[in-house]
Amino acid sequence: MLPRGLRWDDVRAFLAVAEVGSLRRAAVLLNLSPNTVRARVARLEEAVSHILLERWPDGARPTAAGMRVRDLAQRMRGAAIDLFSDEPRYELRRPGELRIGASEAIGSGWLTPRLLDLQQRMPELTVSLMCDYDVQTERSDELDVGLLFRPPANPELMVSKLATMHFLPFASHDYVRRNGVPTSLDDLLNHRFIEQEAPGVRSDLLNQLVGSERPPGFLPIRTNSSLALFWAVASGAGIAFMPTYVMGVTRKLVPIALPAQFKFELYYYYHPAARTSDPVLKTIAWLRELFDPAIYPWFRNEFVHPSEFGPAMRSEGNVVQLFEPMIGDAI
Repeated sequence: MLPRGLRWDDVRAFLAVAEVGSLRRAAVLLNLSPNTVRARVARLEEAVSHILLERWPDGARPTAAGMRVRDLAQRMRGAAIDLFSDEPRYELRRPGELRIGASEAIGSGWLTPRLLDLQQRMPELTVSLMCDYDVQTERSDELDVGLLFRPPANPELMVSKLATMHFLPFASHDYVRRNGVPTSLDDLLNHRFIEQEAPGVRSDLLNQLVGSERPPGFLPIRTNSSLALFWAVASGAGIAFMPTYVMGVTRKLVPIALPAQFKFELYYYYHPAARTSDPVLKTIAWLRELFDPAIYPWFRNEFVHPSEFGPAMRSEGNVVQLFEPMIGDAI
């Protein structure tokens, strides 16, 4: 029996908002009106005597109390499914191996330095990180846990929002010394721009900013690799849009002050049969630590300019120190 005043429908509404990061998206998922979802969340907050969600113009995220309730609610949901399900126990995609899928940028640039920490939490397993240039296609048939920049289309998957990625134009200090910085979007055409072209990457946004007619030499390099993009910019080849978290891993890049800023939501997903799998649950807990907006401000819903990161904020998670062995002189 649930405690007095606590209704499962309210818990379910809150859990949907907490997992997708948006009241409106949760309403669509639950086939309810946004007002009904809002009322149920408010009723749950009253029942537990805590504010569970922080509301922002672009969505919502759990508070510290909300994270605790979310985790409990997910376990409640898993237990309820187990009670009425005849599904066999979840088996990892490959015996003895935990498989994680992510984009090349996130996999190589953010997850890799901490993979050993995850592996040490389950020393009996091999942790396989599968990086992909395609940032929009889910691969639940070959992965135990996957990361995507949009909710997977498969309605049977367990999905939760993990972070918000903010993008700004960046250049190297060397490029700025040699070429200066563009003072407007029109002036950007007088500079050199590095473009990434890959499945799911919004290359069309460049056309919206500067148009499709560009002077010779404007686009000296195009690549499908985010790592190649990083090295091209770090070596002074040009300007490119990059996630603001690069300022947490390198000292060589500088954000360019242009009226252009983008953001994308990052989600994790896993098979519903894995909701009680110890390796999968440990992986999800590890991911939440790595993308905790309280520690890493570049993953918050609201935009935090890199100039506000500061030495204290950058060192809070020892991010630069963590990446120094990997990128050496580039930082």
